Amino acid sequence: MKQLYHFCITCHSEVLFRDEEDVRSITNILALEAFNCQVELWVDAVMSTHIHGIGVGEEKQLIRLCQTLKMRITKFHRNRHHGCGPLFDDGFFLLPVDGNKHTLAALSYVLRNGLHHAQSATPFSYPHCTANHLFRKDLGKAPEHPAITSRQDIARLLPRRSEFPDSFAMDSSGMLLRSTFEQIQLVEHHYRTPRCFDYYMSRLSGEEWKKEQIEDSTDGSPITLESLEPAYESISEMLSSEKGHNYAPDRLSDMDVCQIIDTQYIPALHKLSVYQLSPEQRFRIGRDLERRLHLPLRQLRRCLAIR
Repeated sequence: MKQLYHFCITCHSEVLFRDEEDVRSITNILALEAFNCQVELWVDAVMSTHIHGIGVGEEKQLIRLCQTLKMRITKFHRNRHHGCGPLFDDGFFLLPVDGNKHTLAALSYVLRNGLHHAQSATPFSYPHCTANHLFRKDLGKAPEHPAITSRQDIARLLPRRSEFPDSFAMDSSGMLLRSTFEQIQLVEHHYRTPRCFDYYMSRLSGEEWKKEQIEDSTDGSPITLESLEPAYESISEMLSSEKGHNYAPDRLSDMDVCQIIDTQYIPALHKLSVYQLSPEQRFRIGRDLERRLHLPLRQLRRCLAIR
């Protein structure tokens, strides 16, 4: 039986994307594998250490999607960056979602993931998720104009022998548009109005959200940050980020740090990627970055792939 599910795959020891090309490829893989697994994607958030998504399908289809995403992204990542071994953490997270209030809570938490992880000042300023694709006209954003619509041109920019529907279209960079592989109109219908959507994007988490979900009269427990982020270390930190306390516009993101490593340190050592460095070389780069930029140890370890 088909049902709405929240899914999450995590990679806490390394980063999933080191540059914009990685983001494009991972987003395309997400779209292609959802289509191949017959999962109807609603929203997603591609983060540097994990991927959240909400979609409709049978449980076995969602399980297959999580498994194939991990396999395909690992293969792409290892081939491009000359790494080896597992990329993702063991297993995956899968949660059925039932009831209108539960659905709104789950959708909102995924769309606000960039905010919760202090990667943006608002849900709309994190670029690698669905938030900016909802109610575009009503929120004063320019309409999307697909740059690549020819099936032949799209196929040329995707992995060989990729199966995809005629409705898929790309932007000028070669990334599939979320408006063509996700159920944007259906998600907008759940929020009903742009004002309601804007309210859910800015409201604070708390007991009110839990009480609302009790109205659904379902057997499911209330959707909370704790239920959607089971592997994250500090829920209190995420709640603080929700209020804007942790975001700093001048803080370097994981991608920023990876770009410094990959463009400044790696060429000087005559290597192709961080994965070709010895443990000693990685620790030496980490110490230098810590001294120069005062970066957190946890961030340095994942950007240098120090497990």
